[in-house]
Amino acid sequence: MSTQSSFKTFNPLKNQYNSELYQVSSVQEIEQSLGQATKAFAILSSKSYSEVASFLKEIKTQLSALKTAVKKVYIEESGLNENRFEIEFGRTLYQLEHFAEYIVSDNWKNFCTQEEKVQDKQLIKSKCPLGPILVMGASNFPLAYSTIGGDSVAALAARCPVIVKAHPYHAGTSLTVFKAVQKAIEVSGFPSGTFAHIVDDGYKAASYLAKHKAIKGIGFTGSITGGNSMVQHANSRKSPIPVFAEMGSVNPVFLLDDIPENDLESTAAKLVHSVCNDRGQFCTKPGILFIKNTAQGKRLVKSIKDQIVAFDGGPMLHPDLKAHFESKITEIQNLSGESEFHQGNRKEEFFVKNSVLVADEEFYRKHSILQKEIFGPFCTIVQYDSFENLNTYLSNLEGQLSCSIFYTDSKNNRKKELLMNLAIQKAGRIIINDVPTGVTVSKAMHHGGPYPASSDSRFTAVGSDSIKRFLRDVTIQEKCI
Repeated sequence: MSTQSSFKTFNPLKNQYNSELYQVSSVQEIEQSLGQATKAFAILSSKSYSEVASFLKEIKTQLSALKTAVKKVYIEESGLNENRFEIEFGRTLYQLEHFAEYIVSDNWKNFCTQEEKVQDKQLIKSKCPLGPILVMGASNFPLAYSTIGGDSVAALAARCPVIVKAHPYHAGTSLTVFKAVQKAIEVSGFPSGTFAHIVDDGYKAASYLAKHKAIKGIGFTGSITGGNSMVQHANSRKSPIPVFAEMGSVNPVFLLDDIPENDLESTAAKLVHSVCNDRGQFCTKPGILFIKNTAQGKRLVKSIKDQIVAFDGGPMLHPDLKAHFESKITEIQNLSGESEFHQGNRKEEFFVKNSVLVADEEFYRKHSILQKEIFGPFCTIVQYDSFENLNTYLSNLEGQLSCSIFYTDSKNNRKKELLMNLAIQKAGRIIINDVPTGVTVSKAMHHGGPYPASSDSRFTAVGSDSIKRFLRDVTIQEKCI
């Protein structure tokens, strides 16, 4: 699909390209994968959920066997450390087990089929798979949101073939994981078109796939620009298809009370870790902290500021992300004037600087860039004087994945309830007295929100309920004799 036939991934830790060459998938290869997926759908859609559950567990077994190989290339391509790999690899394995158990549970059986007799009619409504699903690998989660990440596992659990378009930042990681899936297909006796892997260094393959009649749905995690492009492609088709895109979010944090003095440092550390961990490359990273303009609030702000400046830095996932981040930070720094703007140091020139802006309410209201997601280790701290203003600030924000509210004084229960009721209109997840990072994979989790947090706020991208994205209802009506 690219003007070049091969490309290399980048090693952020060494600030150089890796040696391995990856071949861009040709149109012929893509068409072959689409044809195989269409044929596989007829077989896969007739499989029992028990068979699919066994298949998901086999993927887990095969992926576990390749852990050492996956870890090596993961670190080389992402710049993320071994601890982050262990967390993300464990989550990837858990998602496979989570869905495998869910689709054979009584809860799933009750959800899948509804029967009702109305007068002389017998109605049976069942959940049916959509068909082949395109999954776009995410830049910031080489495992948990990529090849056999949440979207792929949910689609397979729904008995839909999957075609993954690997993210070019971690093509090697994606191909290594794909080998585990291929082996599981072979061991389980599933059709080869159950899962396909497409490689491209740009956007042409994604556009081609999104507009292809064989694709019946799309799972996407990435930027607003990328998500909007997928939606436009899907809607321009002769037969439009659903796009489930998770895109941008600033994830505001509101502190309604003064934090008790003995909890001040630990609260600051928790917030700073949420902003700066892994260079702030999380979709749920808090981008704005609203803190009361009191003497205690000022102490909390100083602690947060000092800890952000001192927090260990490192490289971002790719130089392109670093350049985009630094462009936004430079713009904010040039606007800051008399506001406090602080940056940490970096050990290497190719590392990114942790950054924080401390602003008053007037400055925040004046500059809309502060209300947009900035991907990387940065946050704005707004020192506010009146609780009533918080309702306005939240109202003016676009849709969010999350909204966090810290409160400790029971006298502020009413304020918390007022803000929380507004937050429910704005976000998909409301967090009380905790940070938004660290999304739990569970049935009760909702990871989505009003646009631009996601393209359809009714659906989640995390947890077993995410399977609903890749199903449709069919009713069989029979006249009773």
